[in-house]
Amino acid sequence: MATIAGLIAENKRINVVFSLTIGKHHNKKIFFSISNRYNIYKFDNYTHILSHITMQLEQQGNSVFPKHCETMLWENKTYMHQVFYKVGVNEPKTRIFESFDDLIVANVHYPFLIKAEHSSSSEGLYKISSLEDLANLVSNKKFVADNKHIIVQELINMRKDLRVILVKGEIVLHYWRINLNKEWKPTSTSYGSKVDFDFFPEQWREHIIETFKSLNITTGAFDVTWQNDDLNTKPIYLEVSPFYQPNPRMEIKNKAYAFYKQHFSLLNSWDIKYVDVVFDIKHKQVKAYLEDSLAN
Repeated sequence: MATIAGLIAENKRINVVFSLTIGKHHNKKIFFSISNRYNIYKFDNYTHILSHITMQLEQQGNSVFPKHCETMLWENKTYMHQVFYKVGVNEPKTRIFESFDDLIVANVHYPFLIKAEHSSSSEGLYKISSLEDLANLVSNKKFVADNKHIIVQELINMRKDLRVILVKGEIVLHYWRINLNKEWKPTSTSYGSKVDFDFFPEQWREHIIETFKSLNITTGAFDVTWQNDDLNTKPIYLEVSPFYQPNPRMEIKNKAYAFYKQHFSLLNSWDIKYVDVVFDIKHKQVKAYLEDSLAN
């Protein structure tokens, strides 16, 4: 609905298609929302179906938004880290193994993280502090079946990260997710993190924008952190996604941010503010994609 609203705001005539026969279209501008609903056959690698569809549509002369190169980055962490390495993004030290056996003989020092290939919102993120932790994960048959590669990443000493949402070269939203515990844990708001929408490290604004531009995508959400939370050190880019759910600014009253996402309120409603920020960002995305199509 936000995409449709953005196109209407840009005075574009649209045709809403519900049929599965999307492949019959040629030389069209096609807007869609990234989702695993396209994986109608329920493959483990649900991201591959979407990248296949967008690639075929582009080969038939269509302009697809998001583009094929953007859908490839969606919840496909093996590919994402390969792209980061290729373009020189400053990320935590990351190694990708073909199997757990390869990981074990590599003798990686504890602690470290293992990331599921296809996941989001800190799901599929495992802190491995010992051989016992690793053995427990190896015994998880679903994890082993779902992950054709084992992504191992350096554990950064951090208690907060900065979510930065960009459209083209513009930062349209940012907020810190702050872990209030002394021990490391994911900073997703579902874990009870505090959220700060005010402070932005201006000394790193251009670095973040230029790093984003190096990925050749139109829109995306960065998760950025700093070793020891020291903003005088170089930003470390944890992940990027072309599809994201922004958190709206809330009037916080001594409650965890997650409280507002889980409880409806008439006077300070997270739901209403969420809809507003989604429609605002989606309009910016639509304008950016339309500009790109004219440039090409």
